[in-house]
Amino acid sequence: MPATDGLNESHRRRLLANAQYADKLVSDIEEILNASESRSPFPKYRPDVSLHEARLIRSHLSRFRDHLSRVLSAIGVEARGARFGSLHSIRVTLTFIRIAIEEMAPEHLRGYGALPDKVASELRGLGAELEGLIGGLVRILALGAAVDLQARLDRLQRTTKEADLLRLLDRIVNEDELAEFRAALLNTVEKMESPHFEIAVFGRVSSGKSSLLNHVLGTDVLPVGVNPITAVPIRIVFGHDAGLAVTLADRQVRHCPIDDLAEYASEERNPGNERGVSKLVVELPSPRLQEGLALVDTPGLGALATAGAAETLSYLPQCDLGILLISAVNPIDQEDLNTIQALSQAGIPVMGLLSKADLLSPADREKALAYTKREVLANLGLRIEAYPVSTVAQDEELLEDWFRSHMAPLFERRRELVQQSIRRKAGALGESVTAALRSKLGAAGTTGAIGTALEEIERRLRTAAGELEEARQFCLAATDDVRLLHETALQRSAQAIVESWDGQRTALPSTETIRQAAERLAAEAASRISGRLITLAQHLQSALALATEALYDRSSTPDDQLEDCVREMPRFEAALPEIDIAPPWFHSFRGMTRSWATRKLKSRVSAELQTGFTNYGRALETWVRRILNEIQGRFDARADGHRAQLARLMNHKALSAGERAPMERHLAELEGLMAADLRD
Repeated sequence: MPATDGLNESHRRRLLANAQYADKLVSDIEEILNASESRSPFPKYRPDVSLHEARLIRSHLSRFRDHLSRVLSAIGVEARGARFGSLHSIRVTLTFIRIAIEEMAPEHLRGYGALPDKVASELRGLGAELEGLIGGLVRILALGAAVDLQARLDRLQRTTKEADLLRLLDRIVNEDELAEFRAALLNTVEKMESPHFEIAVFGRVSSGKSSLLNHVLGTDVLPVGVNPITAVPIRIVFGHDAGLAVTLADRQVRHCPIDDLAEYASEERNPGNERGVSKLVVELPSPRLQEGLALVDTPGLGALATAGAAETLSYLPQCDLGILLISAVNPIDQEDLNTIQALSQAGIPVMGLLSKADLLSPADREKALAYTKREVLANLGLRIEAYPVSTVAQDEELLEDWFRSHMAPLFERRRELVQQSIRRKAGALGESVTAALRSKLGAAGTTGAIGTALEEIERRLRTAAGELEEARQFCLAATDDVRLLHETALQRSAQAIVESWDGQRTALPSTETIRQAAERLAAEAASRISGRLITLAQHLQSALALATEALYDRSSTPDDQLEDCVREMPRFEAALPEIDIAPPWFHSFRGMTRSWATRKLKSRVSAELQTGFTNYGRALETWVRRILNEIQGRFDARADGHRAQLARLMNHKALSAGERAPMERHLAELEGLMAADLRD
């Protein structure tokens, strides 16, 4: 008779519950062992278990589990699978850690007594440092299989010296506990995988953007029409198979057939981007994309208060070249000039294309091109290149000639620059890892003046991190204030109009006077915000420079200046009605006249100004968050390495012989590879 014949379901549940409880107690013992070996600054147990005793305990616990599992299975009591995955549980626990970090902020300690400003700043810095460490782990977990850099490097089409160096660095970072270099390593590998040259195409409605891109790509993938089509930028890159990847606001990614593009990209089917699309990537097996060219169809920048323009502004930092299409039948206008100015402010080269050039004779084309260049120079003080193009069969050679003569050389030059950047970053990373290995191998602790100096550098980095949070609070509060500036704009406008009646300033149409007053007010607010961010960037750069000099870290590169992040601020725009206010009969009474003019303006343009400043405040908030995230990301990438190096220098624990041997082998291998690279 089988041993399970006498067991009913209640018996099995009871046995399983007791077995699970016994297994939990075994896990508790394992956690005690792990805790006794932990390097936690808050140890739970005294480490009084020898290595030999720990091995014996783990061995017996393993036998206990194996035996329990085998016997339960023999009597028909099957263990149930886990309800939650390990990664899910780790992510949940990390969320609780983040909450604990937030509770350490100075704002949560005010009820326990006053805090000195210096201590408060250092506590903010501590919170920022800890959040950065947890955030880095969260980002790595989000990568999933993509975090396996060895496999990604093996998939690269060609083997380079940089790839060999990065493979070795990945192995060293993993095996020698140098996690602070993981982010820089990931960034460099991503740059190797995707050395794209980003060309963004801008233009008014029906300027021919989609037709031009379809012709360049040799496909009809992009929707063409006379209505506003693109709600968000569409990025087109090479893929062996055609497809569409849609990233939503919640970071969910949907993979769709290309035929679904209009569902997400058209204003008609996705008005105001109500679907919450944050990114659209089209993959095409186009030969022109195969070497790393990426083309972007944009919503445009002319009406900067629109949702599409906001999406385009957030894309600009990735753009290498802006192409502005100007229809041959519609000369360059203010919207085109706004686009050129926004690109120029972002430090992006601009090239003009006279589309639909087949509609003009060769002589008229030259006149139109000369007029376009002249208008840009007169209004913006900028010189741009402009070329005629057409997608009509008899004149399509214009487009081919432009691409062959002007785009191909730029792309080739870009590829060379990307390769140089990869080589520089890989070399700098190799030097930093080499220094870290030497530091770990020579760790014997520092005392006296040197130890005090290192502690001060560490404190300086922490205080700098605290300034980030203070700047964030200041700038976000300032963007809230911008939303309330319409009343001040009305008062300034009324003052300017009254002064023009008295001859104290040049008389302008009332609408232009209001626009200038509002733009100056917006510029003042924007200047306060950008000034605070520039000061922040300078302070952070100073802290990094101090640490770099003290640690002899040669990983800093010329493109690491944090102040460069503060760029391409949004411009204020307001749709004002055309009005002109005549002076009243009592305009010699200044106070009464100002009040009268303010009331007049309030009844005519208050709603438009309020909408303009509300939209501008929202655009500035988006910009501030993006710039601060970029500053913080670049600061943390370098500061984290400095912090780890400082910790190693101040560590008093020497390595055992077993720990030293593989590290010394790695150091010799790394130095040999880098020396060979220098000889070549």
